[in-house]
Amino acid sequence: MIRTVTGDITGLGGPVLMHEHLQIDLSDRKGPQTVLGPAHEADIAADLGDVARGHGLAAVVDLSADGFGRDVRACRRIGAAAGLQVVCATGYYWDPIPESAEQASEDALYSRMVRELTEGIDDTDIRCGVIKIGSGAQAPCPTTGRIFDAAARAARVSGAAVVTHTTRPEQAHWQIARLRAAGLDPARMLISHMHGFGNVADLRAIAATGVTMGIDQIGFSKGPSYDDYADLVAGACAAGLGRQLVISSDMARHTRLRRHGGTSYGTIFVEFLPRLRARGVGEADIDMMLRQTPARLLHLAS
Repeated sequence: MIRTVTGDITGLGGPVLMHEHLQIDLSDRKGPQTVLGPAHEADIAADLGDVARGHGLAAVVDLSADGFGRDVRACRRIGAAAGLQVVCATGYYWDPIPESAEQASEDALYSRMVRELTEGIDDTDIRCGVIKIGSGAQAPCPTTGRIFDAAARAARVSGAAVVTHTTRPEQAHWQIARLRAAGLDPARMLISHMHGFGNVADLRAIAATGVTMGIDQIGFSKGPSYDDYADLVAGACAAGLGRQLVISSDMARHTRLRRHGGTSYGTIFVEFLPRLRARGVGEADIDMMLRQTPARLLHLAS
C-alpha cells in the first residue's frame, strides 16, 4: 500500500515525480525566491493540474521537512485541486540541523518519525509515506549519524523508504554505509542528486550497492543543462541502470512556477522526455524511471 495525505491506496496508475516540494521555505539561507508558501498555493495546484491532465501525472512526493515550510494540510488541498495523489515526508533537515534534533536522543528521533508515519502529523490524521534525511557540506556530525540510524530503524518498522539529500555526490558512500549498518535494505534507499557525479562510471559504482539513484534537479537554472542531464540518463540507461533511476525536478522556489515564467512541474514531460527519446531511451526505461520504480519505493514494505 502507498500512504498519501488522503489515506492509503493500493497503487498508482501513472507517472510519479519522486523529488518535489509543494510547500517549502528556505528563504533565511537561500533568499526570498526559495519559498513555495500559502501565497503560491493556487498557482502550484494549477501547474500540477495541467501536468495531470496533459501528461497523466498520478502523484507527487513532497520532500519538505518539518520546520522548513512543510504544510501537510496545504499538500492535501493542492492534491485535491490538481486531481492527483500527494505523499509527504517525515524526517529532519540538515542545513542547519534543527535544535530539536540536536538535543534529541536516537530513540526520540525514531519515535517521532514512526508517529508521523503511522499515526499522524501534529493534530491531523495526515500520515507521511516516506522518510527524508540528508547531510550538509561538512563531514557528518554525531547528530547526523543519530538521524540516519533513527531513520533506518523507522523505515524497518514502518516499511517506508528513506530518501536522502546529498550536498556533494560522494556523500552517497557514507550515507549508504550508515543506513546499511543500521539494518536498512539498500533496495529501500533513494539517494538523491546523483547527477552531481556527471558520469556513468560513478553511477554504476553507486548502483552496485543496490540503491536507487535520483537524477532529480532537472530544470535548475544553475548546473547541468537539459542536454547534459539527457546525455547522462541516456548513458546510464544504455549501461543497464534504468531500473535504479528516478527522474524529477526538485521544485523549491516560486520563480519556477509558470506564473513567474518558469517551466513548472511539467518540465520533465515537456523539456526532458523529448530529449531522452531523441537519444534512443525507450519507453520501457521511461516507464521504469517515472512509474514502476517510484511505485516500488512508495509501497510500504511488509
